[in-house]
Parts: sequence; structure tokens; C-alpha cells
Amino acid sequence: MNGGAVTPAPGDRTASRETARTTDDASGEAARVVVVHDRAEIEAWARARGAAVREVDEDWESITYEAEAVDPAGVRTRCRYRYPIPRAAALRRLARTYVVGMVHDVGRARCHHVRRVIPVGTTEAELRRNAVLVASALIDLQRHGRCGASVVTLTPYTVVSALEWEG
Repeated sequence: MNGGAVTPAPGDRTASRETARTTDDASGEAARVVVVHDRAEIEAWARARGAAVREVDEDWESITYEAEAVDPAGVRTRCRYRYPIPRAAALRRLARTYVVGMVHDVGRARCHHVRRVIPVGTTEAELRRNAVLVASALIDLQRHGRCGASVVTLTPYTVVSALEWEG
């Protein structure tokens, strides 16, 4: 579950569109969560509140979008939409996905990070190199504040196709 909120399964129209849920994000703040069932709904919700829609989670089978706004009463609300990628496209994405394991030193300890990425390239060497670049950039953006990971300090220890991954 993302941030403690429940996102309905693809095609599930039984969940209430305006289901009030509280969730704690990394900041520890509670928020109301609205789950919508298509991209047009989240765009309309965001436009009406002057919020931006952003991608918050992605894997080979779905993409989750979210917009966040604060109403006049000060209640923070998130609107989420999970786009299930069609099976044929999802399988193609899986075939292009690489698992990248990276490590860096933090004091006297080692900190490990693993990311799934879909690099662009024409040769296997180029795909692997680009997978490392994308993964290191993601780790830097996501974890630098917490553990000091940066593009400069990260060292890859594995770069493997997700289809071959046994971890």
C-alpha cells in the first residue's frame, strides 16, 4: 500500500470515489485520500484545486498518479489513480526492466540500495550502463537526505535483467 492508503484493484469500481481515509506519510501528517478510476478524473480533481498531478509509483504492471491539495479548512487531501498497464505492454516493460544493486559507505557501515529501472539503449552494454545511471540518479533523489547516497558515492554491484533476477 502506498502511504497507508488502499488503491482499488484494476477494474474495481466498488470503492467509493470519495472514500475518506487517513494516512501517515513520511512527514507523519494525516491526509484524506480520494481514489478515482481514470486519468480524466484525477486531472479534473487537480485542475479544480490548482494542484499538479505527479507520478508517485511505477512498476512494470502499473503506474500510480497523485495530486495533493489543502482545502480552505486546512484539510490535506490526496487524489490517487492507479493506471494498470495492459498485459502485453506490461510484459514488454518487464522484459526491458533491469534490477540494479548499488552500495555506498556511511561511516563504518555499508548502505545497499536496489532499484528496478527501464533504461533506453540499443546494445546490452549501453542498456546496462544506462540502467546504472538511472538507478544512481533515483537513489540520489530519493535517499540522499536520509543516508547521504549520491551519484558520486554509489557503486553498482549487480545489474541484471528482471527476467533473470533471482533475489
